[in-house]
Amino acid sequence: MTAARKPVAVAEKPKHAPRGRGRPPRNDSPIGTEPTLSRAAILQHAIELTKTVPLDQISMVQLAKDFGVAPGLIHYYLGGRDKLVSGVLNAYYRMRMARAENLTGDWRRDVERIARNSFEVAIENPGVSLYVASHNRYRLFQDVEPGETDYGMEFFNLMTSAIMQGGFTADQVALAYHLIAQYLVSTSMAETSRQLPAYHQAFIEEKLGQAPAAQYPGARFVSKAFSHLSSETSFEEGLRITLDGIDAWRQARKGKAKAG
Repeated sequence: MTAARKPVAVAEKPKHAPRGRGRPPRNDSPIGTEPTLSRAAILQHAIELTKTVPLDQISMVQLAKDFGVAPGLIHYYLGGRDKLVSGVLNAYYRMRMARAENLTGDWRRDVERIARNSFEVAIENPGVSLYVASHNRYRLFQDVEPGETDYGMEFFNLMTSAIMQGGFTADQVALAYHLIAQYLVSTSMAETSRQLPAYHQAFIEEKLGQAPAAQYPGARFVSKAFSHLSSETSFEEGLRITLDGIDAWRQARKGKAKAG
């Protein structure tokens, strides 16, 4: 696996006036000041919060408290909670796209590279990864403002275009994308929520070590190997197995087509 890189700046400078009508609500807070508040600044702060807090736990009230302003100001600049969630997720996919390179024509090499970069971004932003694993709204396509880029759409196009290079049919590209995306979601969630066996090694070894070998032969056989599983040992192999299966499926379909 590649080493984690320094996260890139993700807040996109708005190219339009903030949402809402008229003047923003009055800011009477002695802490925050209206000129420093903007949609970009609020989203950037929310993105930083997702490094330690799940996205679905970040509230408009909390953001207002952090900025030292009235909640009405946060609503004024963002346009509502849906805009907050979509804005953070759009920045998340923008991070993925920032690490993307030009496609080479080698579908497998390109997909592996995209998957590794995506996994890095996911573990750097655990609060977003947990949201994507448990919510459907904005998990990929975003509700962007006029003039802004939907980076979820950009990522979807990048991955499907990479798979297309292998000569897959549309049905195959669709299923391959889904399987790879699900793999990334599950591995990211396992890492960010510390579900991998290596995080609980002592407990697992003790539990399986006490199991009667005659009654639980399989559990005893894999006890040490299972308890040592971590992202470092499982992500690359899991990705390889997933792509091996997709490639074998493609070859089998080609063989059937020729035989028919």
